[in-house]
Amino acid sequence: MNMLETIFEAREEELVFIDETDKRYTNQDKANKSKKYKSLNAEIERIPYSLYELKNDIIKLLNDYIETTDYESYYFYKKYYFVGLKDGINLKGEIK
Repeated sequence: MNMLETIFEAREEELVFIDETDKRYTNQDKANKSKKYKSLNAEIERIPYSLYELKNDIIKLLNDYIETTDYESYYFYKKYYFVGLKDGINLKGEIK
C-alpha cells in the first residue's frame, strides 16, 4: 500500500494540472451545454402559463438529471482511470 501511496503522491501534481487538451474539451463542452440550454429554455418558455406547475416540475427534474450526468466528471474520471491503469501496469512489470 505504501508503494501505491508513493505513486499517487508523485502523480498527484500531474493529475491536478489542467492541460491544453483538458481546456479544449471543457470549452467545447461549455459551448455545447450553452447551445443546448438555450434551445431547451426556448422550448420550456413555450409551455403555456396555465401549466405553470408542470413547467416548474419539468425544470426541477431536468436540473436534477443534469446534476447527476455531469460530463466533465466522466471526462476527468476517465483521464484519472487511465493514468492509474498505466501506473498499475508499470508497477506489475517492476514486481516481476
